Amino acid sequence: MADQVVPGPYPDGCPPPIVVDCIEVTKVYDFCFSTVTRDNLCFPIPATCGVLPAGTTCTVSVTSVSCSTVSSTPILNASGVPTGFANVTLLITVELSISLISPSGVTICTFCGTFSFFQTIVLCAPDGTSITCESPSNAVGSCVIIGSDVCSIVTICLLIESVATVKLLVPTFGFCTPAPCVVAPSPPFACPPSPLYPAQCVFPPPTDPVAPTHETPVSGPVV
Repeated sequence: MADQVVPGPYPDGCPPPIVVDCIEVTKVYDFCFSTVTRDNLCFPIPATCGVLPAGTTCTVSVTSVSCSTVSSTPILNASGVPTGFANVTLLITVELSISLISPSGVTICTFCGTFSFFQTIVLCAPDGTSITCESPSNAVGSCVIIGSDVCSIVTICLLIESVATVKLLVPTFGFCTPAPCVVAPSPPFACPPSPLYPAQCVFPPPTDPVAPTHETPVSGPVV
């Protein structure tokens, strides 16, 4: 159909919705990012790495970033009423993979390093919401060997949000209709079947529904 509404941009403006539906979704109450840099990170070289030859270098990479909520303290207004905002304290733990490289380019040994830190932010996080945190990217600065330690700088990008599962009223244009596939021949039956979804109820329900009858009407003279 030429006037069918499909996902994607609608350059000429949206037509009026067909109906208002109640759907269950994950609502994002707040969403923010934070870039955190931790320098002077030093990790002892394990004895199992042995005696390092002169000219040994090191490499550091981030293997995982985990985030957990330590506390969420509601922010009150002057009357002592919660505003919905909260001071949220997160514990971020970063795991590293550290390798020592000989002057000839051979990996002498690889070991793990871990560091943690607190991050406190203000979020719209009323009661009933949960806090999620992820790190989509990171960067590691220069790595140097100082005495018996490997030292480096790590920058972490954090995406933090407060969410809750809610029932939400949204205007809709009906159910999504799939486009026909072009990689297979036409099947000998209707695909997708019609109707594809159960019919939507019309509210309010009838106050005096008509009881169904199971009698078969008879036409013509009765013999």
